[in-house]
Amino acid sequence: MDTQKNSSFIFSVLVLFFFLFDSTFSLIDQADVQNDGSQGHSLSKLFLFGDSYLDTGNNNLTVRCWKFPYGIAVPGVPTGRYSDGLIFTDFLASFMGIDSPLPYTQWIILSKSRVTFGMNFAHGGTGVFDTWMKEGNMTTQINSFKQYIANGVYNQRELDESIAVVSNAGNDYTQYYAVDRGTHEEYQAFAAKVIDQLELNLREIKKIG
Repeated sequence: MDTQKNSSFIFSVLVLFFFLFDSTFSLIDQADVQNDGSQGHSLSKLFLFGDSYLDTGNNNLTVRCWKFPYGIAVPGVPTGRYSDGLIFTDFLASFMGIDSPLPYTQWIILSKSRVTFGMNFAHGGTGVFDTWMKEGNMTTQINSFKQYIANGVYNQRELDESIAVVSNAGNDYTQYYAVDRGTHEEYQAFAAKVIDQLELNLREIKKIG
């Protein structure tokens, strides 16, 4: 019975992932249609929040994504991506006709001119709540974005020409089970908290612009 429940849960997650994947590209297609008319904005920037599915190099150099064999396929050396090559962020940026946005931890030591295509705030290993990674959770990532806007790094016109992408996979649940030793009985209540916090984060991003 437990095996059937777990299989059903995994299937539901996969369905949700592919639904979101398809919805992201459908949203971009709709924007492109608008661009053919007299109104609408061209999507020229990406802002990314979440975990390793989007992270292109925000974690520090001691983390395993900066070590072999990560990046062995493309470009041949580790780049901070949790992959042997490109990830969803790269493919989405390519689909939009832009370069992958710079990881914000790398932008800190570079010039403002490098923010042309948006910015990546995602940290591998993080969730909507704090995890073992000790890096900024999604709320912290969003707050960093808000601070950059307050500092004049991005204006409203640039926000109008952008799309925000959010990824929240299993890190909160790994923290719950493997680190905090959460119980199966309390799992549903914890999952509800994750969903509620994710909703708050999404609403906050929408409110930013």
